[in-house]
Amino acid sequence: SFLSTSCPELLTILESHSDQKSAQDRLIKIGRNINATLRYSHEATERFESGEELFPGIWTADEAEEVGNEVDRKIKSDGSLQLLVQECTNLAKMLMSSSDGTMKCPTVRYGRTEIQMPLVSLGCMRFQQTWNRGGKPVKSADQIEKECQENLVNILKHSLHCGVNHIETAQGYGCSELQIGMALKQLFDEGVCKREDLIIQTKGGISSSTKKSDYKSSILQQIERLGVGYLDLFSVHGLNTEDHYNWLFDHGEKGNLIDALKELRAEGKIRHIGFSTHAPAHIIKKAIE
Repeated sequence: SFLSTSCPELLTILESHSDQKSAQDRLIKIGRNINATLRYSHEATERFESGEELFPGIWTADEAEEVGNEVDRKIKSDGSLQLLVQECTNLAKMLMSSSDGTMKCPTVRYGRTEIQMPLVSLGCMRFQQTWNRGGKPVKSADQIEKECQENLVNILKHSLHCGVNHIETAQGYGCSELQIGMALKQLFDEGVCKREDLIIQTKGGISSSTKKSDYKSSILQQIERLGVGYLDLFSVHGLNTEDHYNWLFDHGEKGNLIDALKELRAEGKIRHIGFSTHAPAHIIKKAIE
């Protein structure tokens, strides 16, 4: 009912899609999105009207009060559903173009960076031979299996052919950075793409013992592994708690870790700084501000 009204063209495409398992999977994910949005609104209403605490431990009192406001709640729910309609429309366009072999992933402006970001990214969490979490770690090119690396290169080539040029990895993803660096050199040498055609992003974790100088040195090593000279995007990996926030902005004698990122940006090694997170909303808001 939702798709037949808001995006009938996608429903028509999925009903006649050659891979019905994939089509049904897409419909299930859309349904889950709708269900989660409506359940959020319904549950927030019930809790607010009964005087219960709204999602304790997740929102601050001010955020809970805002969510409890019927007008604000409707705006948030409507906004989520409108975004879903836009995503369904874009998916329909992609599936229609893929049928004649001309599929190119649509792009959108990525916030204040002005980067034209594809709607689909090539996430490389499992884009590696090993996690390096036991046994002999993979640290050099001669340890990489030929079949594994060829598969990785072919995925990159297909991704770029489809217009997906955002390649995202992390220091914590085993030998992913090493293998991506090897693959990119091959693509550059073969003329498949140029450095400026790509949006390269990686992430680096922090801890209570991390010093500013060590963090900067570690990031420079990541850039060297990737072989790209500079990063379009660098993210603090997992800014999830108040402690993580403090290590960045109030780390005492060890030096504020955010200063290492600002120095690298000034030196042209990082173009844009961000973070990945599973934090409560108030920590995310504070980090952004």
